[in-house]
Amino acid sequence: MSIDALTIYNDALSMIGGRRLSTVTDAVEEQRIISEVYDDCRDLVLSEHPWTFAQKRAVLLDMTTPDVDLWVAATAYAVDDEVSYNGVFYICLIAHTSTLFSTDLAAVKWELITDWVTATAYKLGDQVYHTGVSYSCLVEHTSGTFATELAAVDWIISEIPAMDEDGMDVVYYRPTDFVELSLISDANAIVKWEGSRILSNVTGLKIIYTYQNDTPSTYTASFRKALANKIAAEIAFSITQSRSLAEALLEKYTKITLPKACSNDSSQGTPMEMRADEWENARISGSGATVPRANQQTWHPIS
Repeated sequence: MSIDALTIYNDALSMIGGRRLSTVTDAVEEQRIISEVYDDCRDLVLSEHPWTFAQKRAVLLDMTTPDVDLWVAATAYAVDDEVSYNGVFYICLIAHTSTLFSTDLAAVKWELITDWVTATAYKLGDQVYHTGVSYSCLVEHTSGTFATELAAVDWIISEIPAMDEDGMDVVYYRPTDFVELSLISDANAIVKWEGSRILSNVTGLKIIYTYQNDTPSTYTASFRKALANKIAAEIAFSITQSRSLAEALLEKYTKITLPKACSNDSSQGTPMEMRADEWENARISGSGATVPRANQQTWHPIS
């Protein structure tokens, strides 16, 4: 049997004694009610656990505005340093101590950071300047008209955190299908999410996260049952006017179907070991130094 949203709709309706639907667009009251809560219920259940079928790995897109200083004579510059000279941005190609800018430029010690140009292939994470403003590329594309691309959210303005007293000085773009953060690549990273951004104190952050998986055929049977149960609890009173039924279904979800689904899912694959604390490391190594354990070196839970 093909598993789709209709299957989950009808499982939820069967739990409250409702009539079955033939399609997810049936023009009946049950369809209207269930379709209003389906997406929210799906995301709520997805957020309850790092489901194996809804995990993604991502190198976060750094959209922090480059820290660009004005070029200054008699100053030591390193490769990849960026400077602004007469309102134009340059990147350092050769480590040197600056003399005259024109002389250094002629010696190919600096390369112009070209403003956005049309008919150019851009990839995810590329940064360009347009009218003196820094932008980060969100969608791989060949440029046409900047205004059109900006409206299509191919580009987003790079940002400087308004307040960095908490150490959150790196701004990442949060994936559009993000539901819940599962693991991070840096054990010492501090991570916060605000709106469509993820803020951190480290660069080059990678994450594993629960994404908004909307393909029921990939769900486990126990997850589908838990989702149908959650939906049934949400719609029970609207359709049956029975508060006791709604309460009973919610209790079943929290105490039976969700825990069972989480337990079944957790048994898939090698479990992630808990990160050892300094006290345990001292017992193992005789010092408080970090001792990586199996399958712990790359991914870490949020501290």
